[in-house]
Amino acid sequence: MKKHRVLIVPGFVADTYSEIESSYVELTANPDNDIDYIWMVPSIGAKHNRFKNPDNARALAEPLYVAHLRERQIPFVEGSLSKYNPIANLLVFQRIFRATGVCAVYTHFGFERFWATFFGKLFGKTTIWNEHWYSMGTKFVGLKRVFYKCFVDYFIAVSKYVAKTLPVGSKVFTVLNAIEAQPNKEVAEGRRRELRSALGLPAEGVIVLMVAAFRPEKRHSMALSICRTILQSHPSVTFVFLGDGPLRAPFVADVDRLGLSDRIRAPGHVTNIDEYHLAADLCMLTSSTEAFGYCVAEAMKYARPMVTFASGGPCEIIRNGETGILVQEGDIDGFVGHLRKLIDDSTYRATLGNNANKSIVRDFSRLRWTLQMQQVMDQICREDLEQGRSHARRAQSHGIR
Repeated sequence: MKKHRVLIVPGFVADTYSEIESSYVELTANPDNDIDYIWMVPSIGAKHNRFKNPDNARALAEPLYVAHLRERQIPFVEGSLSKYNPIANLLVFQRIFRATGVCAVYTHFGFERFWATFFGKLFGKTTIWNEHWYSMGTKFVGLKRVFYKCFVDYFIAVSKYVAKTLPVGSKVFTVLNAIEAQPNKEVAEGRRRELRSALGLPAEGVIVLMVAAFRPEKRHSMALSICRTILQSHPSVTFVFLGDGPLRAPFVADVDRLGLSDRIRAPGHVTNIDEYHLAADLCMLTSSTEAFGYCVAEAMKYARPMVTFASGGPCEIIRNGETGILVQEGDIDGFVGHLRKLIDDSTYRATLGNNANKSIVRDFSRLRWTLQMQQVMDQICREDLEQGRSHARRAQSHGIR
């Protein structure tokens, strides 16, 4: 039987290689009897590339993930898209579709996914859209509904929560994200002190970590209020907020104005998040409508108990009271109470943390994700094949050749 060829249009940030990028590299490197994958990647000089660190635009010769494609012998083709020029994008996809003979287009991040889905459908390809966030809760909801209805054949949602937000009647598969994790090994106290010293953190006292971009839905103002309340009764606790974004500067200004900069740190975007996890004692997250919660999975990977609201994807990762804490949405007093209990009780922290690590290793492995994704992609290709046969039979019954 002829193999299906699927074009991956990732829309990834050019200068990162994280769990998401590595998951897709591994998926597309694995041999499949029915599917071949080919990636479409932009040149490093493409006008609309996105970078975590803008300086890398001049330092890199190609997006970081391309080296991994080359290493795993995954085929790829250059295709740089414009945000606003449909004619230029038409020519890009026309060239790639002719050269590769793909029958389906899989999209993930960025503005690229809209163009890839639009032109995929225009050229008669099956379109597969990974929905990784609560897009229907932002702007242009009506237009998105129309676009999804007209141009998306299949959705793959990263959580059941996200799947429920998609238009009724859509063909949706749910595959929870994955994370590479090993069974927990306790960090020696001497090593923890070294890490804290290298990170400029206090050697003594409990450290609470929150990893989240400074965007409205992460609710850093709420987090700051929680920090202030905790510090009134636990002045030796240190809070660390990793991530960047438009609301980081006003957050830091508020911290300075309150005179809490020695206990509330916000170093911005860092590339050594693992060291912060190993130096920390527990984690928190104040997000609303979290689509999945990679930061939740990251905390659990390092056996750090997570306190978060029972909203969105984290409810599908954490078993409340066993592998972490889920607080009723909006219950700030409850959130503070659970943080205090974890701060005060190191045995409780260790129990939840070890349970969390075991859960991630068992239930959210890369192998589990890859197998589920392979099954989903195989099913989509089988359905398309059956639909093609059905169309052919109907054509024959009407005397069409």
